[in-house]
Amino acid sequence: MNSLEKLINLAEKIASEKTDGHISMLKFTTGWKVFLGTPNLDFGEERDKVWKLQLYSTLEVALEQFIINPISIYEGRYPVK
Repeated sequence: MNSLEKLINLAEKIASEKTDGHISMLKFTTGWKVFLGTPNLDFGEERDKVWKLQLYSTLEVALEQFIINPISIYEGRYPVK
């Protein structure tokens, strides 16, 4: 198992424990974002929350930061425990 697989497995474990498995890994032109939840990106508050999240240069770095500090897009619905 390579390091990316290990990071994804750890992130999945965190998501399973905190949000019934809901996790998002998004790639944008300028980098990656990883967070708990499955947001509606068409409009509204969830789109704005995703836009404001820290952007990381690689998926590996985004996952490492997520594992250190899991962020939930749904503060009210899926609070990080």
